[in-house]
Amino acid sequence: MRQRIQSMSLALLVLTCASLHGQELFIDSGQRLGEGASWDVALGDLDRDGDLDAVVANTDIGATIWLNDGSGIFTDAGSRLSLCNWVLVEDFDDDGWLDVVAASWDEPITVWWNGGSGAFGEERTSFGAPCLNLDAGDLDGDEDLDLYVGNAEQDLVYINDGNGTFVDSGQRFGSQPTGGVAMGDMDGDGDLDVVAAGWDEPGRVWGNDGTGTFSQLSSLNVSAIHVHDAALADLDDDGDLDVFFSLAGGICCRNVWINDGTGVLSAVDPGVLYVQSHGIAVGDLDQDGFIDVAFAVGAAFSSPSKIWLGSSEGFADSGLDIGRAGSGGVAFGDLDGDGDLDLFVAFYTPRMYPWPNEPQPNQVWLNTTND
Repeated sequence: MRQRIQSMSLALLVLTCASLHGQELFIDSGQRLGEGASWDVALGDLDRDGDLDAVVANTDIGATIWLNDGSGIFTDAGSRLSLCNWVLVEDFDDDGWLDVVAASWDEPITVWWNGGSGAFGEERTSFGAPCLNLDAGDLDGDEDLDLYVGNAEQDLVYINDGNGTFVDSGQRFGSQPTGGVAMGDMDGDGDLDVVAAGWDEPGRVWGNDGTGTFSQLSSLNVSAIHVHDAALADLDDDGDLDVFFSLAGGICCRNVWINDGTGVLSAVDPGVLYVQSHGIAVGDLDQDGFIDVAFAVGAAFSSPSKIWLGSSEGFADSGLDIGRAGSGGVAFGDLDGDGDLDLFVAFYTPRMYPWPNEPQPNQVWLNTTND
């Protein structure tokens, strides 16, 4: 989702002083949702009742569907889809109902078809191989949604035939793990390009010729910073999309990259904006016209997930601490229908990993901007 902000001086990109604004901006809804090892969350109106529901990727019990009552209160719909690390919520067969893509480090990609009213039965399509991250968009200009899949070795593009069948395009990209994938028009030519980055090799911006055929627009020196997720937004208000990375390599600080308008990116040093994290979301949380950033934090320690608020002077730590367990994903959306962006944060439990994190269910934090 593209967001515009007012111009900011890159020399003042980050404020080193923290504030407590985040503690005033958000309130904990008190909900503790699920007990699975949740790695990701995606939002969408699955039952077409006018509010955003949630799909949570679980690596132990399968993806779960949480239906929203319109006020930001969620109920487990009882669905258990594939075991997965990543989920996407989109209408892949153009029937007016949002479907779910479940992707895993260990299993093929599976599309679960929405049978109507947010009901997911056994109808599904599996293809491809395990992956590390992925994104969806119309890559070939035929008005259906295709997939770019980041893998442990070579990345792939799957083209949707319009009926929900995905065909391997035959293209191969890179040779090392890709942990962050994001689609957007990086060169201003009207089609969707791909930013793909991970570790052990440079990241790249792949330019689309409009038919879903890609060539390299630029490379990014991210080999050592261990990219786990990516998001796009127009940070400097110059009309093109810049890149935010979630970094898990313990190396500060190249998680913000500025686009020159042609898809060539330059890193800026965000200093204390760096957080060792697995997931990222960007958007204007406090409706001040500036991009804000949420990091889903999780590694070999129990640390809270964090929000950084943008302003005319840069970013500042909001002071809000969300949980103290490993988090794999965070999503922004208007969950309670009041017109501002709320938070859904996915936490994983440590029993599958040798990390000293405390178990924690998923959380919903409600934005008070329009209250």
